[in-house]
Amino acid sequence: MTLHSVIIADDSAACNIADLCVQLKDSTARSLNQYKTSHPDVGLNSNECLSSNVTKHNLSEHLARVNSENFACFWYGHGKQHSFIVGDEEIVTTTENHYIFSNALIYTFSCLNGGELADMLIQNQTKTFVGYNGVANCPYGLDDITTEIVMSFIDSFLSGKTANEAKADLVAAYERSIFDDSLDPLQRSRFQENRDNLVIKGDGNLTVGDLIVEEM
Repeated sequence: MTLHSVIIADDSAACNIADLCVQLKDSTARSLNQYKTSHPDVGLNSNECLSSNVTKHNLSEHLARVNSENFACFWYGHGKQHSFIVGDEEIVTTTENHYIFSNALIYTFSCLNGGELADMLIQNQTKTFVGYNGVANCPYGLDDITTEIVMSFIDSFLSGKTANEAKADLVAAYERSIFDDSLDPLQRSRFQENRDNLVIKGDGNLTVGDLIVEEM
């Protein structure tokens, strides 16, 4: 049995949140490896796609390694209503390559991808999408806190909770920061906006067990 995953992170110089994206990528990889350690009967096939090795044209080649079966996909970077961006390139769009994410749970930390792009992905057999239909703020100087919040969904989902339950844990993590008196009120308001912009689309009852595939 194998859990397939793809992590896409914008670590380019053109990305003003590149350090955060790398931190999110590394934290996601650690959580996946911890899952593998806790489940020795499950293999882990994890692929990392960074600005140095991914483009709109070769993304389908990266995903072809995993997307014939169920898989988890995590992407961290900038977004628009109709696209996810790495560097200066829209590598996932509503018009060109949305179909390569069939069979996926997609979890994002990117602005606006929870609207038109998420709807198109779900129409093309993405199982579940969790992200933001609006801005995904990362308050200056709080990368560690932002990472901890974002990871709360992944850690909950990998613990066996449904996508809906893991999203509820993500909301709770945001709310702990919203009511943290040690943070500046402006920082707290940014986390509140993130909480309010969260969306889940597709199968909210999906679990990590549903993504594990039998190897022939």
